[in-house]
Amino acid sequence: MLRLARGKLSDYGLPEPSHGILAAHPTVSDDLLTRLGHGDITVKPNVARLDGSGVVFADGSREDVDVIVYCTGYKIDFPFLDAAEFTAVSSADNEVSLYRRVVDPAHPGLYFLGLIQPLGAIMPLAEAQSEWIADLVTGRAALPPVPEMKAEITAYRESLRSRYVKSKRHTLEVDFLGYQRELQEERRAGAARR
Repeated sequence: MLRLARGKLSDYGLPEPSHGILAAHPTVSDDLLTRLGHGDITVKPNVARLDGSGVVFADGSREDVDVIVYCTGYKIDFPFLDAAEFTAVSSADNEVSLYRRVVDPAHPGLYFLGLIQPLGAIMPLAEAQSEWIADLVTGRAALPPVPEMKAEITAYRESLRSRYVKSKRHTLEVDFLGYQRELQEERRAGAARR
């Protein structure tokens, strides 16, 4: 549909993607293609190296620049957790082993709220997570056995690997509606478990 409405994105100077549609974060902008079409923005390839006051790009071109804004995404880290006490809480390669993206099976009572990257708004999902956490804290719900939680974590990671390009950017992805349903189902199952 985008191709019918706007034409090929490579006609605007953008590179052809090396992956399938929605296998990486889409760029959503009402203005980008217009700015590219009018020449207000110039597309450049990856940065090869910095050279004095300039940048050399992968195609060998060079631009003198005043400012470089380094935007690489998220680096997940938990400096507020005592490393000796929470040794199993790891974020190597931005992967965090959390049941339903909230509960660390190795640390009962430790919950992570909002450590997701939804395709959609985060606030309703964070609210749904907080309601589930409240169920767990007040005893209205119980968690499944640790092996079941670990199996869910493994299945989640495998689903990410099959859907998205391999990247540290895609370790927290959730689909808004699917994840919202998942939390609702988990709340019902947790209530039945208690």
